[in-house]
Amino acid sequence: MTAEIAEALGAEVIRHERNIGYGAALCKSTTLISSASINSGEELVRNSCPINKIIYPVLTFILPLIVRSIPEILAWPWPIGFDPIAFYVPWIMKGRPLNLGLIEMLKGTRLFSLLALAANSLIRDPILTVKVLGPILYAFLGLSMYLFASRALKWPPKKCFFLVLVCSLYFVSLRISWEMYRQMLGTIFLLLTLTAYHCSRSKMLPLIIVFSILTAFSHEIATVILVAILLAEVIRCSMRKDLEKLPSSVFPFLIVSAILANMLYDPGTHVVRLPLEGLRGDWFTLARFILGFLAYCYIFLLPFSIYGALKVRNKCVHYWSISTLFIGSLWPLLNPQFSPPLWYRWIIFAVYPMSIYFVEGIYHTLTSRTNIPKVVKVLAGALVAFIALSAVWYLVAPPEDAFPYFSSYNPYKAYIQSSMLQSTIPIDDIDDVLASLDWISENAAGECVLVLHEAFYPWSLLRGRGRCKVMRIVERNLSSPTRKTFADELTKISKEVSENGETVYTIWWVDGKGWYNVPSLPNSFKLLTSYGDIAIYTYAG
Repeated sequence: MTAEIAEALGAEVIRHERNIGYGAALCKSTTLISSASINSGEELVRNSCPINKIIYPVLTFILPLIVRSIPEILAWPWPIGFDPIAFYVPWIMKGRPLNLGLIEMLKGTRLFSLLALAANSLIRDPILTVKVLGPILYAFLGLSMYLFASRALKWPPKKCFFLVLVCSLYFVSLRISWEMYRQMLGTIFLLLTLTAYHCSRSKMLPLIIVFSILTAFSHEIATVILVAILLAEVIRCSMRKDLEKLPSSVFPFLIVSAILANMLYDPGTHVVRLPLEGLRGDWFTLARFILGFLAYCYIFLLPFSIYGALKVRNKCVHYWSISTLFIGSLWPLLNPQFSPPLWYRWIIFAVYPMSIYFVEGIYHTLTSRTNIPKVVKVLAGALVAFIALSAVWYLVAPPEDAFPYFSSYNPYKAYIQSSMLQSTIPIDDIDDVLASLDWISENAAGECVLVLHEAFYPWSLLRGRGRCKVMRIVERNLSSPTRKTFADELTKISKEVSENGETVYTIWWVDGKGWYNVPSLPNSFKLLTSYGDIAIYTYAG
């Protein structure tokens, strides 16, 4: 019966004399499926179609590239994301980190900065450079995820591509691509390290070490996760006395740990200091806030992720998910006064193992031939469609027209922005901000200070040095559910400056339009003029 079905599908059938069963050689004898494996309900593919080995990797590069390019094109000519304009563009303009000494350069994760400088030496436009790097990094992240799924998880090409599709479209992944370029670079090398680690050949050790070092100099969170994974593997290999695999985990672990310890070493006190922070608020408020954020990020992946986690056999994926969830959610609740910095970024970084679990669970549901209810398969397909449609909305809608889950029902806008189509401020307000800066340069008289929120500060750098001194106010205690607003700090600083006889200017939105939990400035600030939704104020006391 198997032979007849195969022939009906246009396959070439080979009848084995030593085995009464039939085997169908698919893809012109490149894929061999034995009847014994079909009868047992398992599909054994000995050799994939050669074209799949080319098409799927290419697609896993092109798909994220196109997805991430969409908001960049819509926002032209300005970059999207907070960090690109607030940090990356100024770094490029200042030549950072080449303006640092070698010792200081090795004390931080500077690899992306070097990459950005190298790219800008060809493009010669810092803003265009960061606009190009975002989609390219996202594309390489998709490709590295495909390689990890193919080599480490041993998944077939279609399943690997489905994983990249989910990772490219899920809103938490898109949020990472919005501004976390250093983290994307670190994740690329982390995945390549784990992919090389799962190759059985001993010759892969130098490559594992190289990728591990690149991870360590790319991003702190990726480095800590790599250290946690390698440590777990060292313990596992030691307990099992797996001397063949042990060197592949021991040597990278020692090297990366030494690099991380050097970054955390304080020469003043001669100790390695962990950058811990205290969280404000009572324990129940923190628990509701942190666990609520965890649920907000993964509510759509959770049903099938639980099922998939039980089926995934790769221990490194489990180490990854356990490490991120422990550091991001459990640790801050166990010891809020000595919490890891920016706990929410650790929860966001869990999107990759959560996506692997999700794909394992939902792929099995959609392709299984067992008695899975049809309604479950329909719901699974609807969930995938919802993720794709919400991604489109997240990519192309401006903040004021964002999908309700990302805006009206999002209490975590400081961590998960309402839309990809924004920078530190709305894209439509950027030209008005630049016009406001020009107005201040032309009309300010005498001793003056321009006090700016960190969202407006980087745009002042594009205008160069003006008549007024510029002061930047940064958002503080981002990790806490309750914190002081920009208006409190602005009033305090403005009062001190005005007492010294200097005129204080600031730029903010017109009444009722403000971001960052400050819809309007206090009455002590007088409006001078406005451009669109952006206004110029002076401190009147």
